This record gives sequence, C-alpha cells and structure tokens, in this order.
Amino acid sequence: MANDLHGQNYYGVILGASSIATMTGLPIGAALMNRVRLVRLLVGATLVLVFGALVSAVAPSVIVFVIGSILRGLAGSILAMTSLGAVALGLSARARQLTLAFASASWVVASVVGPAYAAWVTHLLSWRWAILLYLPFLLAARFVIAFNLKTESQKKDAPMSYQALFLIIIGVGVTIVPIAGIGKILLLLVGIGLLTRVAILLMPSGTFSQRTQRRAALAGMFFLTGSYFAANELVSLTAHDLFDASAKSLGYILTGGGLAWALLGVFCGIKPASSMLAYRIRSSIGLTLLLLSTAAISVVSLTDSSLSHPTVFFVILWTLAGTGMGLTYLDTLNIFFEDPAVPDGITIEEMASSSVIVESLSSTMFIPLTSSIVAMAFTNQQVTSTLPYGISWLIVVGLAFVAFYYLMGVQSSKNS
Repeated sequence: MANDLHGQNYYGVILGASSIATMTGLPIGAALMNRVRLVRLLVGATLVLVFGALVSAVAPSVIVFVIGSILRGLAGSILAMTSLGAVALGLSARARQLTLAFASASWVVASVVGPAYAAWVTHLLSWRWAILLYLPFLLAARFVIAFNLKTESQKKDAPMSYQALFLIIIGVGVTIVPIAGIGKILLLLVGIGLLTRVAILLMPSGTFSQRTQRRAALAGMFFLTGSYFAANELVSLTAHDLFDASAKSLGYILTGGGLAWALLGVFCGIKPASSMLAYRIRSSIGLTLLLLSTAAISVVSLTDSSLSHPTVFFVILWTLAGTGMGLTYLDTLNIFFEDPAVPDGITIEEMASSSVIVESLSSTMFIPLTSSIVAMAFTNQQVTSTLPYGISWLIVVGLAFVAFYYLMGVQSSKNS
C-alpha cells in the first residue's frame, strides 16, 4: 500500500494515526456506553468501521488512506473496549482461564485465514480489494450479534483520563511528524518523554517501581506486547523493503508467527501454569525465543546482509517469536486477576481497566516510534540506509529484555 501510494516516508504517520485513533476510542466508547443502547452502539460503530474501510480502499493518496484508518481504529476500539474487562469481572477463575483460552483459539483461524487472505487477494487483485472483500461477512456477523443482544449495557467509567488522552495524542503526534535531521531526533525524544509520562499516569501507582506480583506482571506485559507488536509491523517492512518480499511471502511470514502464538496460547489457556516452576520454565523459554529471533533480525538489518532464502529466514524467526509470545502471554494475563497472597492495593476494577489499556498503550507508544525511525531510511522513495531498520529492531530487543526483567519479578513474588 505504502509503495503504491508513494508513502514510505510516512510509515510513522500511517501507523501512528491508527494508534492514536485506537486509544481515543477507549474513553469515547465508555462515554457512549453510558448514553447509547448497546445494539445501536454496535450497529453504529460497525457502519463507521465499514465506511472507514471504504475510504481507505478508494484512497488516491496517503492522507485519504490515513483518514480511513482513523475511522476504522476508532470504531474497532469502541467495539472492543469492554470485552476483557467483562471477562475479568464476570467469571470465576477457571471459567476465565477457559474463556481466555478459547478466545485465543479464535486467533488460530484469524492467524491462518487473515494473512493468507490479505496476501492472496493483494497478489491476485490488489490491496484495495483486500480491504473490501471481507466486509459483507463482517456486516452479516455484526448484525446477527446486534439483533440477538438481550441485555442492556451497564454504566462504564472511562478507562483513562482526558489529560492522559491529550498527552497520548501530542506524544504520538510529535513522534510521527515526517521531517528529517536533528529535528526528527528531538521530536522523537519529546514524544518518548510524553508517552512515558502517560504510561506512569495510566497504570496503577508503583507499577514500574514496586515489585509486587501483579504490578510486575503489568509492567512486564507492557514491554512484552510493546516489543512483539512493534516487531509485528517491522517484520513486514523489513522483509518487503530490504529483501523484496512479495505479498505472498509476507502472508507466509505473518501466518507463521500468528499461528504459533495462537496454538501455544490455546494450550497454555487450557493447561495454565500450575506452579511457580511451570511459569518460570514457560516464560523463560518464551522470552528467550523472542529475544533470539528479534536479535537475529536486527543483526541482519544492521549489517545489510544478503540472504539466499529471505522468506524462509523470516518465516522461521517470526514463528519462533510467535512461539515465545504463546508461551508467555496468557499465563501472565491470568496473573492480573489472581488474588495476591499479600494485598497490593489494586482493586479488581482498577486491574480490569489496566488490562484493557496496557496493550493498546504499549502499541501506541512503540509502533509509531519504530516505524517513524524506519521511515528515515527513505530518500526520494528509495531505501538509502538499512541503519534505521537495525535501530528499530534493537529497540524491540531492548523492550523484550525489560519485559524479561519484570516478569522474573513476577516469579519471585509468587514465592512471597
């Protein structure tokens, strides 16, 4: 898409605008649920999502495509806002584990069908048709759900303050400004500072400084998902821009990682870690796989290496990364809602709210950051340096290391 619209210089803008929209949809969704019947909200948000897809599909320029992405991000965020919170608050421990496991099972289908669908439709028709062809199925599914809802929505508080939302918009906004030189570096630093402040504001007090079990799990999840989701965007950009991967090849790459995460996630959900030792083994192996795979890609990017079979290389490494997430993610998520042996001062409502926003917040921070750095590699629509790709991958590796540090704290606190 970016190549077709001559928008490689705007990688950060394309992904950053969508991230801002997704975060903005959280408080908007909470406000709307207090004022609009759930059926109307579901139907209305679905129609907005479809309209956004149409705008992106017919976009003659990057700007129009971004407008469509913003609409899709807002609508999707509004639709998804309360799902994990409802699971956290409404189910018993074992029922919650099984629900999360089988929710993860849906990603098995999505990880196989989604990338393959996008890759083949793009390969046979175009990326525009890839945005459009699934819409009739989306509409049918959403309307069936809407017209079978029998319960009314409950009052929901906004999961974040409007001060935090303002800081997110400003922080991501300055990060994705498409300029070059020292000005870009200064804006990146300002954006990082603002978004760091947002993370401290939105997480429970002491999340990044106190080593209690659930705080360590939250902090670890923040950096874990930031690392993986930033890498998920980078792996496509790196394979396509540096190694001329086709849409078909990208489909294979993304399917490998998504399917590995989904299958391991289902297994870990059905058979959650039963002891500190089991959690230690799973998460240590998982984080090591994520670190090794992303470090290998960073080395290849920094050294501008020539690969005889780049698709095979990326499929193997990204499948390993997905395996790492599958071994780590769900057991860590379950810790959020376990009653700690020693009270930590975090209410279940606060934990549920944090669980909803932690992944969106980390994605909003780190995807625009790394993609904006990658965009600096282009001059006149041509890659002139692989260094920005390598730097972005090193950021991903660093985030995974920080996640390792915090999640080892979770294990220690399980002993307490």
